Amino acid sequence: MKRLFAGKKKYLWLLLFFGMAVAFCCTFFCRKSKSEQMVQDCIFADIDRDGKEDKIVLLWKRGRFGKHRPFWIKEDETDLSQHIFIYDVLEGGELKQKWFASDIGREVRRMKIIGPDKDTLLLEDVDGNNTLWRWQSFGLKNVQNEVKMVSFGDNVIHQEIMDYADRNEGGKYDFLYEPFAKEIKSADIATFGAETVLVDKESAISGYPSFGSPLGVGQALADAGFDVAVCGNNHALDRGIYGIDVTTSFYEASGIKSVGIQKSTDTEYRPYEILARNGLRFALFSYTYGTNEPEASLKYPNIVHYLPFNEDDRKRAVEDLAAAKKEADFVIVFAHWGNEYEKEVSAEQTEMAEFFAGAGADVIIGSHPHVGQKVDEITNSDGGKTVVFYSLGNFRAFQGKSEDTRTGAEAVVWFEHCYDGVRIKGYEIKDVDAFVGVR
Repeated sequence: MKRLFAGKKKYLWLLLFFGMAVAFCCTFFCRKSKSEQMVQDCIFADIDRDGKEDKIVLLWKRGRFGKHRPFWIKEDETDLSQHIFIYDVLEGGELKQKWFASDIGREVRRMKIIGPDKDTLLLEDVDGNNTLWRWQSFGLKNVQNEVKMVSFGDNVIHQEIMDYADRNEGGKYDFLYEPFAKEIKSADIATFGAETVLVDKESAISGYPSFGSPLGVGQALADAGFDVAVCGNNHALDRGIYGIDVTTSFYEASGIKSVGIQKSTDTEYRPYEILARNGLRFALFSYTYGTNEPEASLKYPNIVHYLPFNEDDRKRAVEDLAAAKKEADFVIVFAHWGNEYEKEVSAEQTEMAEFFAGAGADVIIGSHPHVGQKVDEITNSDGGKTVVFYSLGNFRAFQGKSEDTRTGAEAVVWFEHCYDGVRIKGYEIKDVDAFVGVR
């Protein structure tokens, strides 16, 4: 007892008091607890999805195991430890024990049932860590309660890169993304800035200043394991409507969501895409300040998504983000903005970031300056914090203007379920060697 609760006497007394209160309130269902057990919490749910209500009890008892312990354990401990008991609730309130967990191994502060089907148990420990448990076969199994998203900056396929691939790689582009294989594989969601559109005709292939990248680039990105192509940028219309249609069709066929552009055949504006991972849903937006060939947008108004500069566009953007908040747990905005080669954030970027935060964005990831810019937190519409990566700089490029254009950044963000809903668990930024020094 002293060993388990050393330095936690205050917590123990509160826990004992709370356990006694819960046990008293649950007497009708639980009957009287055994003298060596103290009920901390109890809830009702169809945890095993059999159509019948179960009773889930969080309690303290002496010993880590029940009467059936592993054969290699000769004697059980006598200290108190936490356990989960699950009972079938029979007619008349009778209880039949269904499942018993050995010592949880952590000090759980509280628990609740979550999920659209109300079949997932969330446990929060005294340190604020959250774990999810779901019934599988016979008993509760720990399931993933975290989504890791990695985002890279501008993927710019200059002519020098294409020439190198043709000469030395048999026209393949896997060499560009192999250095990041471990990071991409470790992520649940991996995104990149698709600064250059894809084309399927040799005559349309070109580098700076009007880009058209061969389908081999797209194939290498798909093979690397990317999930999202962020296509809203100033080069989106470099190959006109043709480039947009080839790009969106290729990524769709490859299982990659393209955001920020739409096919010419799309008759309705689709401001965001939904991506689901580990029980969490993400709404993904992509906007650009403009395009190099804007005339195409006059005939096809949905084809590129532009940043909301005027009052009407801002009203629509607010409505779009509000709709996304209802459909998703997190709203991610990718913004192509700022001044090229400037490490300082512009006033326009700051103002636009505040607008998106006020409209409900949880994370904002910027591109276009081709150099890295600061990471910041600003207050959002929920009173929480929006994380802003103002510019990730280059991802893959042959742009040796300065050391700053040769070094990009990778944004890493972790999301999770928590007792009060969902939250950003943490984030970090990593340096990326962006310069492709091909000969």
